[in-house]
Amino acid sequence: MQTTDSITFDPSLYNRATHWTFLLYEQNGVSLVIPLPNANVMSFIRPFNNTVQCQQFAEANLQKMITLFVWDDNMKDWLNRVTNIPVSLHEIKIFCNSNDQPFLDAWLQRYINRYTTVTFEIIPYEELNYSLMIFGIAHLKKLHADFQQNSPLYPQLNRNYKRICRALANYFWNEANTE
Repeated sequence: MQTTDSITFDPSLYNRATHWTFLLYEQNGVSLVIPLPNANVMSFIRPFNNTVQCQQFAEANLQKMITLFVWDDNMKDWLNRVTNIPVSLHEIKIFCNSNDQPFLDAWLQRYINRYTTVTFEIIPYEELNYSLMIFGIAHLKKLHADFQQNSPLYPQLNRNYKRICRALANYFWNEANTE
């Protein structure tokens, strides 16, 4: 089974892009295994399993526009450690147990007004694989502007885009044929 640990970031392709995607899932103590059946097509995601390292990396790359997918407990730790969010973070998508979503909605209301340059979204962890694929399609389309068509990296970006499209097509096929 593929999980968040199965994501392998491709720095040779995505480091030069203007938009980055991080996934932070630091597991402390007994933790939940989050299945990501399509982790093998998510090389555009830089995974982190340490909140401090993720914070430092975002702070060191202020010229980038970063979308952060983050486990709810890790986001709470992040905001308890610092009083600000780096300007490089434009979107924060918090994934959580679906039972915790009402509590997380209320908790997040305290922070939304403080961080007006960031958009927040809450995702049940059961939908993380799907959400990452949907996000990945739009994200990789956006990255096409960072690479000229005659660049040797452009075909790889296009192949990765098509791999996510095929994975999402398979996802929908399976959903459509589930009794």
